[in-house]
Amino acid sequence: MDRLWESTVGKWGFVLAMMLLFLTPSTGWTEEKIDVRYLVQGKKVIPVTCSIGHWEITDIKLPDLVVTNGQKTPVTVEQIDVIGKVSGTETVRLQISGKPLSEAIKETAEMLNKKKLPLPTVQLSLGNVVLPEGMLSENGTAVKGQSILLPLSKIAYLHHVGHMKIDGMEIKVTSKSGKKKTVHSFPVQLTSYQAKGKYIFPLKGDVQMAYLPLSYIHHRGSAPQEFAMDVVGANQKDAASFTDISRPKPKTLSDYSIWGREILAIGDGVVAEIGDRFPEERMSDPAQFGKPGYAIGLIKELIPKIGWTNAVAGNYVVIDHENGEFSVYCHLQEGSIRVKPGERVKKAMVIAKVGNTGNSGAPHLHFQLTDAKDFFVANGLPVMFENVPAQVMVVEYPVRGNTLSFSDSIFTTVR
Repeated sequence: MDRLWESTVGKWGFVLAMMLLFLTPSTGWTEEKIDVRYLVQGKKVIPVTCSIGHWEITDIKLPDLVVTNGQKTPVTVEQIDVIGKVSGTETVRLQISGKPLSEAIKETAEMLNKKKLPLPTVQLSLGNVVLPEGMLSENGTAVKGQSILLPLSKIAYLHHVGHMKIDGMEIKVTSKSGKKKTVHSFPVQLTSYQAKGKYIFPLKGDVQMAYLPLSYIHHRGSAPQEFAMDVVGANQKDAASFTDISRPKPKTLSDYSIWGREILAIGDGVVAEIGDRFPEERMSDPAQFGKPGYAIGLIKELIPKIGWTNAVAGNYVVIDHENGEFSVYCHLQEGSIRVKPGERVKKAMVIAKVGNTGNSGAPHLHFQLTDAKDFFVANGLPVMFENVPAQVMVVEYPVRGNTLSFSDSIFTTVR
């Protein structure tokens, strides 16, 4: 009996050993898979929300994703499905494939593969990026170890109008490897956000708020500036229209009604950072600063002397409101900043004057709320103001919102 048992164990032991030999991975072998992640570290996907009467508007800027191939065989990304959900139920679906997807992949990969772009330039557009190692795929197909960047924020937005807000989102990435197609599900955590502070608008008087969060062609394309706005003058003296921002054929900065206007701290806080070294006299002639490429050329010249933030933002102030929110005021008049880092400020305190410094085409105030003081890597945050009612967006209906939106520009008088 014992010998029979030993013989049996011996046979099965041999079979088991052979099975383990073939099933056990060799040294250096890693699990084959396809990994999908955010391109941006610490990314917050914050919807624009607006209630008008019984209608709910939800607008979501899509996050950029990185697909990394851990398989031996090449992988091609063929299609992206973006699914908006209400209480877990699919409500709207956006499908991205073909030429729009392939062209966006190619354009972004070529830009990043050149490796000539300084990191702040990449961050200003995409946010606090974590780029994969090696060259990105430029054709949507990745060999083992290679990555494909999906610049979804540059392709489309998820926009929904209904009786309920979109409160969930899922992105499905369809890939092909050989003859096999696989759908990878990537859940997106939406961050519903209302500004924590009780803030006032940073300027008073007649203003035009331009390039608001539903203007896809400007601020919203940049991750840190997603909810930013530019503020210029309105009801300009001697102008033909209330929409004009200057006198006809301006000769000096003072021909723009917004230039020199006092800027107010939107709330109590501590000055986190300032930049005051941008020479406004280099941006004082409308015939010069209005030329295409002039401001960019000047910025490139000044970066080695005054740093990236001061060169791009112009003279600026950042206030920490000590609640996880930072207000940022840019393009300030040279010599006008009245506060210093570490100084405590009160709501409505004058901190500077509107100028024409940095990446500017005319005197204006660039304003944004963020979750950190770093101009290049912070997440932009939506903001409303106590003295600018939501009704300025649509006056005929009861309106609520987490940011001034719905229109590209808003004209109002702030008191």
